Amino acid sequence: MSKLRLLALTFCIGVTAVTWVRFLNARPYSELHVFRVKLEPRPEPLEQPPENTTLADKHSQYLCDHLADLKEMAWTPHDHSGDAIYDALERKRFDAVPCLIDKITDMHHAENPTGAPFWAGLTYRVGDTAVLMMMDINDMYWPRGMVTPKYERMFTDQGMSYYYFYVDEVPGARKHIQLWWRNWLKTCQPKCAIVHSLETE
Repeated sequence: MSKLRLLALTFCIGVTAVTWVRFLNARPYSELHVFRVKLEPRPEPLEQPPENTTLADKHSQYLCDHLADLKEMAWTPHDHSGDAIYDALERKRFDAVPCLIDKITDMHHAENPTGAPFWAGLTYRVGDTAVLMMMDINDMYWPRGMVTPKYERMFTDQGMSYYYFYVDEVPGARKHIQLWWRNWLKTCQPKCAIVHSLETE
């Protein structure tokens, strides 16, 4: 009798596991936020690291071409991170904007320099670092209009991951973002247009 019960229990567990896996695999990323592991955010550094001036004399294009080497972003925009590429780009600031915009569509794999948790199934790209660097240089935080309204509405529940789902799920998304930044750049004479964050009401 005990063997029969054990067999029935094993069968039920197996059926439940298979059903659960099929359910998860059938759901798109945008509907799986309930099941993602929530990790603690990167702790704020106790003190700002000194500026890394190793590449301070390099041209903006050189820095953009080595964007994949950027491993650490500053906690607060315009602070130093101690990363040679980041600190040099912060020095260049607006001069680096055109080549950073060009890099938005760079699909080479890169290491996420924010220290924020990343989700299985998504791949971080050099173009993502270009977008983050553009926001730091230009005092923006997930600006309105950069992605389509459907994905902007995800910001309230998903936070910054709304952007990563957009570039992963929508064909041509990176080109759309690149065009948005190029159009914004055209407003920068004599002064760039102010774009509000999705965080603001």
